[in-house]
Amino acid sequence: MKKFCLSVFTLIFAISALAQNVDSLKLASMPRQELKLPKGAKGYTIVRADIFDSKQTISVICYSPKRFKTAIVLPEKNSRLSVTAKGADADFGVNAGYWDVRINKPSTFLKLDGKQIAVTADYEKERVDGLVCVGRRKVVLDHCKAGEEAEYAAKYKDILASGPVLIDEGKCVDHDAYTRGMVDNAGGKPVGAFYTYTQRHPRTAIGTDKRGNVYLVVVDGRSAGNAEGVTITELTKICAWLGMCDAINLDGGG
Repeated sequence: MKKFCLSVFTLIFAISALAQNVDSLKLASMPRQELKLPKGAKGYTIVRADIFDSKQTISVICYSPKRFKTAIVLPEKNSRLSVTAKGADADFGVNAGYWDVRINKPSTFLKLDGKQIAVTADYEKERVDGLVCVGRRKVVLDHCKAGEEAEYAAKYKDILASGPVLIDEGKCVDHDAYTRGMVDNAGGKPVGAFYTYTQRHPRTAIGTDKRGNVYLVVVDGRSAGNAEGVTITELTKICAWLGMCDAINLDGGG
């Protein structure tokens, strides 16, 4: 069976809605560089898309978990994604789990082949609220707070915790509402997840549609004029435009 791996990264409202529709149309009409993938998977890269008043380079892969085996893979020390994917004999892969570089271990809940490898660190609990569960011929994404994984651990041998959840059962999570007013009253500076959510960074997401197809989205970042990265809210919009009914932010990586 073919294999894919997840490596363990008022008028005002009317104008806003119009801008969103324009961005979605721009993304849909941009030229696509097709990716060479095995039969059963489709993918493409859109280079320098002019959306969100910025330039974005976005790669998307869609596949059926009935045609490809999905595997969560724990990399060797300091291994690049390409090395990890090759070692797993994978056709394609993305960076996935949050990682503690100080101890070179996952910083979120991870279960592989029935064995629990890691739990979610306290400093990750603010943003980690979802699970990627790999079952036989399916991938299930669900909302789950850190420490509440027992129900899922009893049903799936392979589980990765990440977040924040972007889309839950067809409803986009309003992260703008979450970060609005998140300031330090003493210093007047944003705190907590504010910077992580509202600043533009390279992002990776996994999602599923109503038919169970799996989507992988990688948004490049930190390259002015080519790939500026997106906020969590912008990533949520991209996933919704692609037709996902469930989606979770993964670790975008450095």
